[in-house]
Amino acid sequence: MKKMSWGTKLAIGASIYVIGILIFVGFSTTQKINLVSKDYYPKEVEYQQQINKLKNAKELKENIQIIQENGKLQIQFPANMHNQVKGEIIFYRPADYESDIKTDIEIDENGLQELDTKQLLKGMYTIKIDWEHNGIGYYKEESVYLNK
Repeated sequence: MKKMSWGTKLAIGASIYVIGILIFVGFSTTQKINLVSKDYYPKEVEYQQQINKLKNAKELKENIQIIQENGKLQIQFPANMHNQVKGEIIFYRPADYESDIKTDIEIDENGLQELDTKQLLKGMYTIKIDWEHNGIGYYKEESVYLNK
């Protein structure tokens, strides 16, 4: 058997290295990258409005109550907010933004909104409630673990 020269060994080593790098680059381009949110920069610019809404929500005499029972989430608004409430509820899943769900606020005459959790996955969600009542904006976040 013939011995390999050092030049042949160097060429084989360099080839293996280049092939390894190409495989790594090819693999990394197929991976899904989950940012916290796709449009995080515009949301950051509007953050002062968010701070004002949080302050308004903390100054309420009654807080919003979030209750989980029988596969449903019930969101109870304060007694003085049983009408003229508009806004949205976001089910934010930190593990995967593609599992986030957004719904409009549609409360009944008792200030209650029921949401079915069938389309949600088991696990941790942050419920973000952004609403307006009589021209004043409010915002509340609460973490909930759905245990279907």
